[in-house]
Amino acid sequence: MNDEKLEKVMTLINKANKDFAASKNLIETDCEYYWDIICFHCQQCVEKSLKAFLMYNETDFPKTHDLIFLLNLCLKSDSDFKNFDLLEFANYGVEIRYDDIPATLDETKNAFETAKTVMDYVKSYIDPESDLKRKSMSDEND
Repeated sequence: MNDEKLEKVMTLINKANKDFAASKNLIETDCEYYWDIICFHCQQCVEKSLKAFLMYNETDFPKTHDLIFLLNLCLKSDSDFKNFDLLEFANYGVEIRYDDIPATLDETKNAFETAKTVMDYVKSYIDPESDLKRKSMSDEND
């Protein structure tokens, strides 16, 4: 993976971290008013994490917010993605944000835990230090 692509991957990971941090800060307020916004940030965290995984694996994907589509692409590279149930997230990107569909406390807690699990899994898979070492070794051999 070249430096430019790795930088894009890490940018997505950093943005996923920010979405997760925003949801974490809001969930700690224990205020029902923020539940739908927490779910939205969790959806964004998962979307950016999946896209980072795909980029890291050099898998092309169209511009989309469809988590199920992205998840299915991830499954082609890693069957462990079958462990993530993202059906509930389908509404968090658009409907919950624009329509008058409130999130429940259970949905919010589940979204938060799922986002953390997906993001942590992707981050454990992506190792920029190894990529930089491989690139350095490759450059030395050229």
